[in-house]
Amino acid sequence: MKKVFEIREKIIEIYYKYDVFILPVLKLIIAFIVLHTVNSKMGYFTKIDNVAVELIASLLCSFLPSGMILVFAGLFTLLHMYGLSLIVAGLGAVLYIVLYLLFLRFSPKSALVVAVLPVLMLWKIPYMLPIILGLAASPGTVVAAGCGVVAYYFLHIINSNSATIATMELSEVQDQFKLMIDSMLANKGMIIVVIAFAVTIIVVYLIRRLPIKRNWEIAIGAGAVLQILILLIGDVKLDTGISPLNVILGSVLGVAIAFVLKFFKFCVDFNRSERVQFEDDDYYYYVKAVPKINLGAGESGRVRHISRRMARKPFIDSWGQEVYDDGIDENYDYEEGEYYEEGSEEYEPEEYYEENYDSGDEQ
Repeated sequence: MKKVFEIREKIIEIYYKYDVFILPVLKLIIAFIVLHTVNSKMGYFTKIDNVAVELIASLLCSFLPSGMILVFAGLFTLLHMYGLSLIVAGLGAVLYIVLYLLFLRFSPKSALVVAVLPVLMLWKIPYMLPIILGLAASPGTVVAAGCGVVAYYFLHIINSNSATIATMELSEVQDQFKLMIDSMLANKGMIIVVIAFAVTIIVVYLIRRLPIKRNWEIAIGAGAVLQILILLIGDVKLDTGISPLNVILGSVLGVAIAFVLKFFKFCVDFNRSERVQFEDDDYYYYVKAVPKINLGAGESGRVRHISRRMARKPFIDSWGQEVYDDGIDENYDYEEGEYYEEGSEEYEPEEYYEENYDSGDEQ
């Protein structure tokens, strides 16, 4: 088990040492996946449906704040909507502005969630994200997750009705609006998913903040079970079309990733927890302290024996002379617990110290 923690410490050390290179590469990969997925699933605006364009935009995102991934994803989807219908692009722009205002108000630092969640929903594995957000983020990410779900279903409706929308004329503005809005409001699956994600994030967050043993494990398990129940019951009652197999597999994947996250972020030893009491002028404080499992550099290696010559430090006596008197037996091996044999390399007779470290003479 100690080896596992040593590997953990080494990974953390490497990350903090090279994070200036690691983070841009991660943003580049995420941006490329998001933009390539948008182009492959929509593709109505052929001028940007190109790998070179995706790479250039991804490179820009790698050097800019992570929120720019959401900006580029929004621009790509709006251009594809414009390639299909000007009316749909206008409706999409209005929806994006409303979602952006909600997102900006409640969770401005979770832009990546809004950009990544629709991609995960296309891959049928979005159910892992609420558990992870509940552990690693704040309850404000409920809004970001909700915006991501709404954006996915809006794009899904466009793709499902693209043939009908393409045949409509500009004069049929009212019919296009009615088609899109009615499809959004009648989508029961979207409502159930938003509720399930919101409840899961809040419950996981609240439980992992409780001052109890194994709070992260309990939060992970409770969040996964609760999410599965809400989605499956919603599917049975409202016939949402959500796949039970995808829900269960996605939740299990979320549990696995959550335990990996716990191993790196919240690795503590509850067996060594202590309760501390102290006070100041105004309050008494009762604190439960749970130590982190953190192997120091010296714990993984062999302790080096410090010889008398290495440990000797002078002090100034009353005559102003440097005196070496550290109280260490020069011929005793403190590591092995035995004396050095006379004639060995480590053995040094008493005369050597009297000759070189006389307390009355300067060196």
